[in-house]
Amino acid sequence: MVAGVRAIALALALGSCAPETVVPSVAALSETVASAPAHTPLVHVPLTATDGTPFAAERWRGRWSVIFLGFASCADVCPLTVHALAAVARDPASGVSAGTTQLVFVTVDPRRDTRARLRSYLAAFGGGIVGLTGTPAAIDHFRDALGGGALALGTGFDHSTSLFVLDPDGRPAGLLLRPTEPARIVADLNRLRRRGSDDRDVAGR
Repeated sequence: MVAGVRAIALALALGSCAPETVVPSVAALSETVASAPAHTPLVHVPLTATDGTPFAAERWRGRWSVIFLGFASCADVCPLTVHALAAVARDPASGVSAGTTQLVFVTVDPRRDTRARLRSYLAAFGGGIVGLTGTPAAIDHFRDALGGGALALGTGFDHSTSLFVLDPDGRPAGLLLRPTEPARIVADLNRLRRRGSDDRDVAGR
C-alpha cells in the first residue's frame, strides 16, 4: 500500500522525470486528489496528543482522518497548509464539527516540537486540529508507514506537503495534493468518501 501511495505521489510530483511507466498525463498533473490502491489498515505507531494522552489505534477508526506532516518552525508551507486546515475545520461540509472527520498535524521535528509548543502553535490558527508528537523513532516509523518523507536541512526540514487521508477503518484512502484552498480540500475529501462508499457497496455484493 505504501508503495502504491508513493508511486502516485512520485508520478504527480516528478512529471516527465519519472519512469515512463508512471509518467502521468497532462490532465493528471492538474489533479488535486489521488486515490490509494487496494490497502490494509495502517500499522499502529504509538504517538502522543498535545494534551498528553496516547493516541491509541482506535482513534484512527470510526471517522475519516486527514493528516499533515510538518513542524512548528516551518516558515512557509506549514503555516499556509495549517491555515487552510483551520478553515476546513470550520466548514460543516468537512465533517469535523460532526465528528466524522479529524484533522491531524504530526510533527516531523519531535525534538523541538514539545507538546506545549505544538499545542500553542495549532491554537494560534483557531483550533480544530489534533497535534501529535512522539519519540524520533516513533515519528520516523509513522511517517514511513504513511508513505511520507522528511529530510533534515539545516535548522528545518524538506517534507511531504500533501495531505494523507485514512478511511474510517484506518486504511490509507488517498492523497490531497497541493492543499492550499480549503474549499478544494473539502471537495476532494468528499470525492474520496464517495469512492470509499462505492468500494464498500461493491465489496458487499
